[in-house]
Amino acid sequence: MSPRILIAECDADIRELLEMTMQKLGYVPVDVTDDCEVDAVLLEPACESGRSVLKRFGDKLPPVVCLSIYPREHGLEPAASVAYLMKPASSAQIARALSRIFAVQPAH
Repeated sequence: MSPRILIAECDADIRELLEMTMQKLGYVPVDVTDDCEVDAVLLEPACESGRSVLKRFGDKLPPVVCLSIYPREHGLEPAASVAYLMKPASSAQIARALSRIFAVQPAH
């Protein structure tokens, strides 16, 4: 089964684009309203509702890839962050960040 990626992004248009990107890369996009296990989180850390979603995982927070409009220096990055990308990030950049989590070659 393909890894499930929770997309925590406030902007509906960007969220839809990220969902399509996840599918293209071979991952299963998961909405924040879904109550299922996920393998990683793609997070806009500047989005308060996105950050609040992380709380539901407690101590079992999966790896987080931040995709933000703000630079890393703003201090919004959660402790479980394994990558921090600036928007607009290419699908190749996102694929590389996720491939480090799952130790697979990114799809092209």
